[in-house]
Amino acid sequence: MESPRLHHVGIVVPTEKQALQLMDLLGLEEAYRGFVDQYEALCIFTHGNGGSPLELVVPSGGVLQQFNRGVGGLHHVAFAVESLENLAKELSARGMSLLESQPVRGAGGFLCNFLAHIYTKGVPVEYVEEGP
Repeated sequence: MESPRLHHVGIVVPTEKQALQLMDLLGLEEAYRGFVDQYEALCIFTHGNGGSPLELVVPSGGVLQQFNRGVGGLHHVAFAVESLENLAKELSARGMSLLESQPVRGAGGFLCNFLAHIYTKGVPVEYVEEGP
């Protein structure tokens, strides 16, 4: 398997107001935002500020609404890969699978999918394939 590079760290925040307050507290600026229909979530990406960017995920329903009993918190670490299709094949050969049968269109023109946390001792890992 190729060595992926860190893409971003995702944090679930219950409201957009709390996301903006966290950005202010950490001295972060918004890079862009988008909405992921499949997860019913507003995603606000920040500039890296010298490190890896944060993705603040604000669910309006769906599976993320009650993440960590609704209080939010660290949700995932995302790594960039060349091809989600190739990654899925490599993982399958090792007896593992990604959560979704097909990649999901992320907020920001990329495709993404998650490795089930049962393989990573509870740490959700997202893989991101940048769009053209």
